[in-house]
Amino acid sequence: MIGIAGLRWDDVGHDTPALARLAATGAVGVLSVKALPAVTCPADGWLTLGAGARAQAYGAEREPCGGLLDLGPTDAARNARSRDGASLGALDTALDGGVEVSGPGAELAVVRSGPGPADQPVVVVDGGTLRAVDRSAALRTADAVVAQAVAARSAAVDLLVVGLSEAAGSDEPRLHVAIATGPSFPRGALTSSSTRRPPYVQLIDVAPTVLDRLALPVPEVMDGQPWRVSGPAPSITRLVDLDRKAGAQLATTVPFIVVFFSAAVGLFALACWRRRARLAEIIALTATGALGASYLANLLPWWRADSPLLALLAVVVPLALAVALLAARAPMIFALWGATRRPASRDDENQRGEPQVGGPAGPGSAVPAALVCGFVAAVLLGDLLTGAALQISSIAGYSPLIAGRFAGIGNVAFGVLAASVLLATAVFARRAVAVAAVAVVAVVVDGAPPWGSDVGGVLALVPAFFLLALLRTGRRVSIARLAAATLTGAAVVAAFALADWTRPAAQRTHLGRFVQDVADGTAGELLQRKAAAVFGLLFLSPVTALLPLLVAAVVYLVARPPAPLQAAFDASPAWRHGLLALGLACLLGFGLNDSGAAIPALALCVAIPATAAVAVRARRHPGAPRPARTAVPVA
Repeated sequence: MIGIAGLRWDDVGHDTPALARLAATGAVGVLSVKALPAVTCPADGWLTLGAGARAQAYGAEREPCGGLLDLGPTDAARNARSRDGASLGALDTALDGGVEVSGPGAELAVVRSGPGPADQPVVVVDGGTLRAVDRSAALRTADAVVAQAVAARSAAVDLLVVGLSEAAGSDEPRLHVAIATGPSFPRGALTSSSTRRPPYVQLIDVAPTVLDRLALPVPEVMDGQPWRVSGPAPSITRLVDLDRKAGAQLATTVPFIVVFFSAAVGLFALACWRRRARLAEIIALTATGALGASYLANLLPWWRADSPLLALLAVVVPLALAVALLAARAPMIFALWGATRRPASRDDENQRGEPQVGGPAGPGSAVPAALVCGFVAAVLLGDLLTGAALQISSIAGYSPLIAGRFAGIGNVAFGVLAASVLLATAVFARRAVAVAAVAVVAVVVDGAPPWGSDVGGVLALVPAFFLLALLRTGRRVSIARLAAATLTGAAVVAAFALADWTRPAAQRTHLGRFVQDVADGTAGELLQRKAAAVFGLLFLSPVTALLPLLVAAVVYLVARPPAPLQAAFDASPAWRHGLLALGLACLLGFGLNDSGAAIPALALCVAIPATAAVAVRARRHPGAPRPARTAVPVA
């Protein structure tokens, strides 16, 4: 195993013939080197490689990374107490000291000095440290190390080459080189159960891969999963492009959200001030659909542009605007349709407090906003069913550089999904059976291991849909009923986890692996780490500490709205029901996920502009029928 700090795929080419030959014949992938710090410096990378879990060299130079390869006297204890509980040198421990090392980085990986005994089953070699600038000489040296290893190894030996950290002098994360060749690795794309997405692998997977190839058990202190080959090998050009896309997403996400939503707020305020209600509604609807459009933008290579931010805006804004314009025209079609259908009974009309005159889209209705929400939900659900290709390296998806997840649905996208599907369902699903039908689809797609694989999402969605069904049918809301819904959500998660556990170990997601941990009696430590992460997130910053209070304040405003907001709810009581259900989903999602702060934040990015669109439409049609104001029934 050769580790080369800072090695990226754009380094591999004519100037590195040994690496290029390996890449042309072996299994290849892009390596996420995420360790405990935001930027993985060389010392962090070596410690993480040897631990099989994210670690940190607390004495290493930071911002930008230095080339120091040193272990502080308290590093082992501090890593053991960290959120990932890394055990430094776990690979060497699992092999009973059977690791031969060469170079200071390799010594750091096994947490001991000296080469160790010769003729061991595992040899770890420090191939050098590249710098952010002036890389040529270090690259030639690293390539010579690889060439020497290739010449010396027998045909029965597997060879791994990893770019295990950022370069010295770098202050930004990148994706790096992963190459595996030998009898265990045919030509193809690398992947692992920790990513479930070829050709992505993680640095924490390297130690478990070594043990797996030696037919040795992987200790519980390791978080990674063994590499395996799945599918055809991507070209180096493709691997470089994946790195560029990931870097562009990380650099573009915050500027995009700030620029787009600041512009939307400013234009909306200007339109309201100029009494251009229709324009204000279109702006609000465009903002509502922007995150949904951002997923579709990943179908085009915006990250290759000289200015990725401008390219992304050039794709998202026209698409979201087109959806908004179509949705704004929909009420006229629905009104014509409603005029020809048989009206509901008077009792049903009075029970819901919704006028049936003119169909489901009377002039003050929430249909345009609900249609845009439906568009966003359809994009996300369709993406999950087809492999979630639009979420990876998307501004409202997940980043392989942060490495929270690589497949399924993340917390950012779940916030968008929860807001869009609950609000759309509230408007279009009038009966409990319709709400239940949508709930089944959303919960299964969100939670099933082959698709969303989202535990916290299921636990949040099931009670939220149950509350929505109660509100839409006028039934009394009680703590007992909500508790029963929560238990139902837990039962659904248990069913998904057991089904996943029945699959082969290499194909299991974190759901199936958790069941195995329960069977082995080791699940308690994982639950403690998750709980500590949730609690730590709450006090990570003043913003995250205030998020639950912000959601509670929004829920209170929805439950006891001021006059302007009440006018919108009078025009469409269903919208209020959807917001209350969304508030419950956000509170549960925040509390049940270790990075749950993203859920209410992203949900509000959909719900606030959508509610603004509903309010503007209600103001445009003051003559719309308004039922008497009623409180939400709570037992």
